[in-house]
Amino acid sequence: MTHSREDDAVEALLQRQFEGAVADDGFCDRVMKRLPARPRHRVWPLWSGIAVGVAACASTLSSNPGLQLGWRGWIGGDMSPSALAVLAALAGMSLLAMCWSLAEADGG
Repeated sequence: MTHSREDDAVEALLQRQFEGAVADDGFCDRVMKRLPARPRHRVWPLWSGIAVGVAACASTLSSNPGLQLGWRGWIGGDMSPSALAVLAALAGMSLLAMCWSLAEADGG
């Protein structure tokens, strides 16, 4: 968002004309007392969704021959194209998780 000199001039004008809060005869206080309490934040749906997602991915990928070859190659020290693809996928997922965590930390 850009900030211009006109905005500064308007801001200064508004500050000079400000006379204080508007009297509302306790209206805001009454409304705030009548509002329902915020519901508690539940984390179990998030963790259960993650667990189900991990289980679904593991069951789907366990029968993939390319993944099995890549995993064996990586463990054995043979950097085959399958092993490089597994490493690239792991690095990409780690980067995605890091970016998501940073975005959630900034927004929260």
